[in-house]
Amino acid sequence: MTQLLSLDVESIAAGGDGIARHDGLVVFVPRTAPGDRVAALVEQKGRLARGILQRVERPAPERVTPECPHYEGDQCGGCQLQHLSLVAQREAKRRIVADSFRRIGRREVPLPDLRTDNKPWRYRSKLTLGLRRTRGRWIAGLHPLGDPGGIFILNDCLIADERLMVVWREIMAAARYFPNADVLRGAVRLYGSPHSAAGLVLEGARDWGTHADFFASTPSLAALWWTPDGGARRLLHDRGPRGPDHTSGASFAQVNRGVAALLQAFVIGSVVAYAPRTVVDAYSGAGDSAVALAKRGIRVTTIELDPDASAYARARLPAGSRALTARVEDGLGAALPADVVILNPPRAGVDPRVTARLRADGNVRAIVYVSCDPATLARDVARLPAWRVARVTAFDMFPQTAHVETVCELVPEHAG
Repeated sequence: MTQLLSLDVESIAAGGDGIARHDGLVVFVPRTAPGDRVAALVEQKGRLARGILQRVERPAPERVTPECPHYEGDQCGGCQLQHLSLVAQREAKRRIVADSFRRIGRREVPLPDLRTDNKPWRYRSKLTLGLRRTRGRWIAGLHPLGDPGGIFILNDCLIADERLMVVWREIMAAARYFPNADVLRGAVRLYGSPHSAAGLVLEGARDWGTHADFFASTPSLAALWWTPDGGARRLLHDRGPRGPDHTSGASFAQVNRGVAALLQAFVIGSVVAYAPRTVVDAYSGAGDSAVALAKRGIRVTTIELDPDASAYARARLPAGSRALTARVEDGLGAALPADVVILNPPRAGVDPRVTARLRADGNVRAIVYVSCDPATLARDVARLPAWRVARVTAFDMFPQTAHVETVCELVPEHAG
């Protein structure tokens, strides 16, 4: 059943939708703000419903005009909160974290501190676009809100570093050398040094006989990877050293370098505060945190599935520390015992075998859990009932979006 309702928006949900209630029905309405009164076309499913905003009848004080023309003009789904002031965005993220702990983790935590570098625009060092061939012409863009199969032509992305847009324009000028396909996906990442260098990971198609011509036509690219349909990612071209991340250029790295530096310093400080002699850095990536801890005389064991990132960590760790290339659920037993365990999993959180292994170990004095999803963080904390939440801190890694990074410190219940 679909009906037009007048709704008062109360809060922001984890995905960025506004939450309203009507006769006991919970309604999620994208692009609304707490304090808005809106008219929405609502479709009910059980005790939940989703609304499509028709008009704002009474705007909230914290509602602002979005700066990016794609946000409303193309209903860009890349950002969810541009219609909120920065103050309101940050307050919403603090509440999302605390609410996740309460609803999912069954833990009451205070609203966390939220840290930021106060750079709300042009912070992304990576931009992934969908590529479509339409009437013989390639277009590149992002997905509209609620339409993951569609794309609109992207002229500019205001949260992306301007240099990314320069590289993407160069790539599209060489689109005649794309592989024979109708749908592709590309991710451009800027390297730390030199700042003008970038790498492209192209996904899709089965054959690419013109990749050398493409690379020759894109001088801004320092490296080109390709992931064919049904195949593994491979490096096709490399123009040489690309700075400190050169051996892991296609591996995961935070896209907001300023806030990532704040977060890493915070995590290192949190770990060091427990005066550990041994640390496990799980889901360690290229090992930057592990190397920083090892320089302080701590014996560190990293666990990382990506072989390139793990090899890079191994090459930089001093004697006494080690790097394991494995899934964390498979390698954690070999890495323990340790005084402190760092968990920095992907959005899906940790495997239940990880929390089970930590529950069974009596030597770990603290867990420092770095999360990009408050819901999976709260779920994993609920799997550690004998551990107390000592501190929760949020980081505004992705302004204008509903995403929030969280660091949760856990100690055994019996700890002082």
